[in-house]
Amino acid sequence: MTGVEEACEVVVLEDDDLVRDILTDLIEEEGFAVCPAATADDALARIDANDRCSLLLTDIDLGPGLNGFEAARVAQERHPGLPVIYLTGRPAHGNNRHFGPKERFLRKPFRTPELMEAFRSLGIFPRAASQGA
Repeated sequence: MTGVEEACEVVVLEDDDLVRDILTDLIEEEGFAVCPAATADDALARIDANDRCSLLLTDIDLGPGLNGFEAARVAQERHPGLPVIYLTGRPAHGNNRHFGPKERFLRKPFRTPELMEAFRSLGIFPRAASQGA
């Protein structure tokens, strides 16, 4: 693979193939370059390989291995200031948890405008839109 093939702005970490595909399509339609990942290890490798990565969008329940909170912690240790949006169908995951200024928490199901508002609130805009300004 070349660096061009690997270039991405948003890494989508979701273990469910259908949900990952839908999220990838939705975010690409909004003008972002997306790297989908099925495992935390894959997501971390994609983030490490891309200096253009500006956001990790992660489900919390990922099956065996690291969960979304753990994957985000590792990603933020390696890349301080990396924004993260956590997704979950289990709202209790957010109970008693402190989210930093570069983190957002969304419950599934959500609508595209809610997701894009979370992006904007973190200062994340498609590169094409920011370059045209």
